[in-house]
Amino acid sequence: MKGLNSEEDSVNISQMIKKAKWKSTIRTVLISSLVSVIALFGLMLGNQYLTTKSFNRAMNSEQIMNQISGPNEVQTGQVNYSGILNGTLQTYTAKVIDGVPIPWSDKKYNYQVFPFLNFSMLSGDVSQLVSLPDENMKKEGYEYTRSYNGLNGQREMLFYIPQVNYNGKILNDLPLLQEMGSDKRVEMAISFDKDYSLNEVKKLTPPGLNQTWYWVDTYDNKAFYDPYIDGNGNQSYASPDIGDWVKGFGIFYTDPIEVSEKKFLDALERGVQLNGQYEYEFNRIYNYLKKDKDKPDESDIRILGVVVTGTAQELQSLSGQPYVRGVTLGAVVDKY
Repeated sequence: MKGLNSEEDSVNISQMIKKAKWKSTIRTVLISSLVSVIALFGLMLGNQYLTTKSFNRAMNSEQIMNQISGPNEVQTGQVNYSGILNGTLQTYTAKVIDGVPIPWSDKKYNYQVFPFLNFSMLSGDVSQLVSLPDENMKKEGYEYTRSYNGLNGQREMLFYIPQVNYNGKILNDLPLLQEMGSDKRVEMAISFDKDYSLNEVKKLTPPGLNQTWYWVDTYDNKAFYDPYIDGNGNQSYASPDIGDWVKGFGIFYTDPIEVSEKKFLDALERGVQLNGQYEYEFNRIYNYLKKDKDKPDESDIRILGVVVTGTAQELQSLSGQPYVRGVTLGAVVDKY
């Protein structure tokens, strides 16, 4: 009888041990699963927080840069594609010519939580510039070509820096206005013979023209535009800047407060403090304007040119004006 009891006790103990092991295993699996779920949820929240923070920095940086660049451009929308510790910001802009908007740019920017990591294949701007030869310019020996917006076929305005040697190849598009109908609304870039203050510029252009955007001197290295000997031993000269390259300020159609140098300086200050994707450019301009002072002020803003809008007939009044060094046609829209 004792033998039978011993065997039964051994069986019971073995079953208890197995049962205990199963319970322990199940408990371990449940705890591990719960910890994994919590950790995964925490990682998702952390990734969302960090990528949202990076997106906001990229978005703010882009909005501030738009305030000191893009003549007559306004941002019309943005889309955010977020991933793991990175994302892609896509922005859309339009030009507004006397109240008429036209699509202008579609750009993508890659941003990362940790800038030294790049898990995305998308980065940088989508190039939408098309350069086409102009027969008249070729005949007259121009070394550069016309530039057009690749999305809509509109002309890109060109800007000529005062005192820079362009070998006399400076465009005057005013004769083109005579070929346009009265229903056309036009933007034109006026490059000045020298730099002016904002108050002086406001008094320069004939009545009836709308001054919509002011081109600011942000050129800390004008020697870059000096003539040089190219690889073939020929003398080469500078080409004018397109609208995407110049910096300035103008009318914000959503904020109709009078244009002033303060808006440009305020945007520049925010860009410097943000430490975003345009950190180098904001700091370069800021340091150039302030010279040896603590910070730049309104007297440091010198205007090299202005963008004006109006009818083709109104803009012909610019002909013969002594302050006009070059004048180039930009976007042209119908009134209705």
